[in-house]
Amino acid sequence: MKADEQVFCLKRTDLEAHLRFPLPQGSFSCLSLAELLQLTQHYLPRSLAENDPSCKQVIPYQLFCREKRFFVYERGQRVGENRLAGRLSLGIGGHINSSDAPTGKMTEALYFEALRRERREELICPESLGAAFLGLINDDSDPVGQVHLGAVHRCQVRPAETFTIRPLSEDLHPHGWWMPEEIFAAHDRFEKWTLLALELVLQKTG
Repeated sequence: MKADEQVFCLKRTDLEAHLRFPLPQGSFSCLSLAELLQLTQHYLPRSLAENDPSCKQVIPYQLFCREKRFFVYERGQRVGENRLAGRLSLGIGGHINSSDAPTGKMTEALYFEALRRERREELICPESLGAAFLGLINDDSDPVGQVHLGAVHRCQVRPAETFTIRPLSEDLHPHGWWMPEEIFAAHDRFEKWTLLALELVLQKTG
């Protein structure tokens, strides 16, 4: 974690005021990406945001699908979020920083560029790969989830397209392409966010 990193956040109270009910737990699709970005935006030092549940750090969270199978990887011990070390995951995601929005306003275009930046840092894959927004995931049951809000995206990878972990990326280790039933059968090895995101993807796309 960079000591001076300013991360993009939304106030929990602003989210709930827009929804007109408490922030749901689990996965939900009652907010569009446009609505999310219309709320008052904040950039806070990550060292503070990581311990402040009144703010939600928005994390673009991308799942990659190839012929009904999802890309699975394991987080090593040197990952930036050490509370997730050793867990299996489907989601490639990361913080949006103040440098991603030079004017201070995070637009949809800048949001998707930040999403692609994170992808380029972790993966070798086609630059043109799409990322369909499907909804959000929220889990206040643990300290990591209390301060993050996941924006779930499904990315369709064609069979012939190159797709792999970038060799010099964060400490990530590929486990190949798994069917949903294989993932749910091994649920105790996966991050909770990943399981929530997969449920949302399957609900929205079948």
